[in-house]
Amino acid sequence: MNYIIIKMAKLLLAQLGLVIPKDSDKNDELADLKDILEYGCHYSIRETDISAFESYLNLLKPIWIHFNTQSPDIISLQLLIQLIQNKISDFHTLLETLPIELLNSHEISIPVKLERFIMEGSYSKLFDYKQHLNQWIWDQLLFTIRNQIALSQETAYQSLPINDAATLLYFKNQSELMEFSKQRGWSVSPSTQHLVFKQYNLDDKQIYTIPSKNMISHSLNYAKELESIV
Repeated sequence: MNYIIIKMAKLLLAQLGLVIPKDSDKNDELADLKDILEYGCHYSIRETDISAFESYLNLLKPIWIHFNTQSPDIISLQLLIQLIQNKISDFHTLLETLPIELLNSHEISIPVKLERFIMEGSYSKLFDYKQHLNQWIWDQLLFTIRNQIALSQETAYQSLPINDAATLLYFKNQSELMEFSKQRGWSVSPSTQHLVFKQYNLDDKQIYTIPSKNMISHSLNYAKELESIV
């Protein structure tokens, strides 16, 4: 499908002389090209093809300038991609370039709120916006925040009870947690039912008692409230 979209875009660009015209005599063709490229952006996200999305977006930018307009839904997708790639500096740079009417739009408000929740560590609030996101983007966002939470756990603790770790990382079953743990190089202590983080090489007798009931109970309570909707 991406091939067809690209072919249609090239045909229209050829009709336009391969440049964006400054006059208005080809505005209809240019509007058609804009529609095709914007469709290509949405299709690329459905196909989880970020490089194609970025290619369509780069072709769109001069057309947006020509029409003095931008599509808030596509800008929102661009911001969400920057979030899942943890490109926070690029995220804020893009926001600074947007006109006030776009900043106030519903589409742009979603990634802005999500970024604030992530920066605050208010991960539980992200789930209120799950229904507004493409499933693949949501999955990637969840993967990103799980890795941020995991990094915090590795820094603060030597080990955590498996059930607590699963709740903090928003996993509903232990098999998913075990796969994630394997990717991060964590080990499991069967006798104590703890996850031991990779920077520690502890046997079962050396696993420290973590004051998790005091230090992470607040986060656990938030996470447990979400178990029915994750």
